Amino acid sequence: MQETVVSKTTPLHETQAKAGATFAPVDGWELPRTYGNAQEEYRAARQGAALFDRSAFGRLRITGADGLDLLNRLSTNKLIDLTAGEGASTVLTTNKGRIIDLFPVVNLGGELLVITSPQTMEQVVDWVDLYTFGEDIQVTDVTNESALLHVMGPEAASLLGAAALSLYHACEVSLGSAQLQAVRTDALGAAGYDLLVSTAQAEEAWCALLQMGAAPMGEDAAEMLRIEQGMPRYGRELGEEFNPLEANLLPSISFDKGCYIGQEVVVRLNTYNKVQKRLVGIIVRDGSPLPEQRLEIDEKDAGFLTSVAYSPILECALALGYVRTRHASAGQEVCIRSGDELLRGVIVDLPVS
Repeated sequence: MQETVVSKTTPLHETQAKAGATFAPVDGWELPRTYGNAQEEYRAARQGAALFDRSAFGRLRITGADGLDLLNRLSTNKLIDLTAGEGASTVLTTNKGRIIDLFPVVNLGGELLVITSPQTMEQVVDWVDLYTFGEDIQVTDVTNESALLHVMGPEAASLLGAAALSLYHACEVSLGSAQLQAVRTDALGAAGYDLLVSTAQAEEAWCALLQMGAAPMGEDAAEMLRIEQGMPRYGRELGEEFNPLEANLLPSISFDKGCYIGQEVVVRLNTYNKVQKRLVGIIVRDGSPLPEQRLEIDEKDAGFLTSVAYSPILECALALGYVRTRHASAGQEVCIRSGDELLRGVIVDLPVS
């Protein structure tokens, strides 16, 4: 008898259903695909302010005097000097330099906030625990007691009163009686703010943001934006099949901070130009390919696709994929193997605008 897989839901599921959301399974969660018109939702994010539920992402609270030091020694970026209100994006890597997860670490003063991918929260906790040897650090999963909202678009900052907030910096904002921790994460590639709010106040905060002019946005529009911006996502472009250099994660890597798990591999790949493949954008004007389909150049294997969505800017399909480094330049033509068919694509610089 086949086992039924039950998807998890966020604290806002019922509220979103009443607002007309249609749902789909994503990363083990049942999440809104659209609120009726994905392109209108996309347009709100590009021209105004869009409200996106990111509650499927894991939230970890880290306390203790050694929290920053330990995370600094485990991951790729320099974290040790982060002061209260500051943050940075970093990559947790295996001893072979492979990606466990990409996440922001934010110093909130008395504690650190880490926002993991939906599938990796337990793995991140286990990895930190594996390398804890008497350090003063406590890791608490606060995912189930909170919601994570994301407001993005050119009007997002003024809507929240966070106009001066730099990337990965944090401040507190008020929405009605709800107190929220705001962190600028640019999670979908454009200016955007993650808002951490208690489960009890999630609906109040969501409704307040809608009343202030934000438009609700589902996964379909979010994927359009993410792919146009070239933002990698765990389970698509990120995972232990890849290293941070292949995934274009240089802004999350420090090459002068000292040792971390996997550092020797990452430094060697960078120093000797040994990166075998690169994440690129690929325009496809004569069809809509599927993720995982193979790429060919001169009838030889050249890579594979990871994500595909319709691009309203380009008015055609846009894909992300990994291409052998020697071919990974804008203007390179590729063929996409779709059964017995070949679709034609062209590598393009990202983001597109």
